[in-house]
Amino acid sequence: MQITGIGYFAFVVIALFGHHLLKASTQWQKHWLTACSFYFYMTLDWRFAGLLVALSACNHIGGAAIASSSNPSRRKTGLIASVSASLLILFYFKYFNFFAESINGFLTLISLAPAVPLLDILLPVGISFLVFQAITYPLDLYLGRLKQTYSFPDFLLFLSFFPRLLSGPIVRASYFSPQLVQAPFANDPRARIEGIVLVMRGLIKKVLLADTLGVALVDPMFANPQGFAWGFVALGVLAYSLQVYMDLSGYTDMALGVGRMFGYRLPDNFNRPYLATSIANFWQRWHITMSSFFRDYLYHGLSRAWPERTYANLLLVFVLIGLWHGAGWNFVIYGAIHGSLVGWEHWRSSRRKALGLPAVVYRGWQLVGQIAFIFLLVALTRVLFRCDTAGDALLIYGSLLGTGEGEAFPVSALALAALAATILLHLSPIGWRDRIMGVASALPWWVIAPGFVGLSYALLALGPGGGGFIYFNF
Repeated sequence: MQITGIGYFAFVVIALFGHHLLKASTQWQKHWLTACSFYFYMTLDWRFAGLLVALSACNHIGGAAIASSSNPSRRKTGLIASVSASLLILFYFKYFNFFAESINGFLTLISLAPAVPLLDILLPVGISFLVFQAITYPLDLYLGRLKQTYSFPDFLLFLSFFPRLLSGPIVRASYFSPQLVQAPFANDPRARIEGIVLVMRGLIKKVLLADTLGVALVDPMFANPQGFAWGFVALGVLAYSLQVYMDLSGYTDMALGVGRMFGYRLPDNFNRPYLATSIANFWQRWHITMSSFFRDYLYHGLSRAWPERTYANLLLVFVLIGLWHGAGWNFVIYGAIHGSLVGWEHWRSSRRKALGLPAVVYRGWQLVGQIAFIFLLVALTRVLFRCDTAGDALLIYGSLLGTGEGEAFPVSALALAALAATILLHLSPIGWRDRIMGVASALPWWVIAPGFVGLSYALLALGPGGGGFIYFNF
């Protein structure tokens, strides 16, 4: 089911109608939402339902073992068992063939025959998001962040909730828990309108901006980087980072909006990431629920276990962040570069503190230059995201250095307009955005409803047709 398609919107309307009919009972509302969520995931492939049940079962059982015992050893056993089972599921679906190919490649290099068979594995959409969300339940219970257990039906809804199922945000068990025990969600027109406005904003980001950048600039350049002038290659590299942001933040807006219509709130996932003044600051602003997961559940744990190995811990965490995005050495290299840069920033900050020097504060044109420099670093390393292999990425970098033979610079007015609109949208003050959203959300339903229908039809009929969301691949 295409998230930006008419079929998805019809599905949401049917789900909302059934949810409203069951407003007298919280429990039946939740059962209905769980059934809708399973149906939604099964439209991609009916076998995906088994993944939801398996992840729910192992983490719910592990969480129950943790909550029912005061014995530290039993609690730790429950945690290790449930998290390990979840990570093994992730490894099988997403990483088995990657490691098999790597081992076979090494064996071939030393003149031995390949020894590990490759498997024909169907990669479930959003599995990285699902696994991380699932393991927050035993982790939060073990760490004391979650004070009560979920019933198994509630856990199924927590894990499968369809608005955020495919690309997040990653919702922690401790965040979602209070919402599962709330009173039945009544027909709140204002909440529904707020949700529709968020969905409209997400559609504009995805269909009008991200897809246009992809079709007009990014896709042609990455398909044949040596066939274009280096300036067009550079523009395509910069445009890809803007496309990724509009694509994922557009999905997030739609997820927050649909969730709001059902009475559930999901966490924000972005804070104008391309205004970061350091790589560490970028990760505090970009895909916040993912980066904060690695920080709170992995880095802090490593820091407690090996406090003297700060730089090794940082490097390991960022390599795993790279691998979380995809099974390939290009993602490993991406994570290693970012981990090294964050380690360098940490060393420089610690050094200044040891010398009694104040922290660096950027102002004026120096601030503008630093923001541009960090964005350039992010955009250059993002090439590793878009390319299938590290070798393909080297072709892009070579073209940026002028090794390509092409001279074409096919930049259209539409591409420049999409670039300008994306940059202005990102740079606009949050206060402006909130005021515009507030005004739109205050409009009566008889203005919003036809406006949404008209906008959706126009975007879907006239849009460039850029395909699915980029993070579905991760």
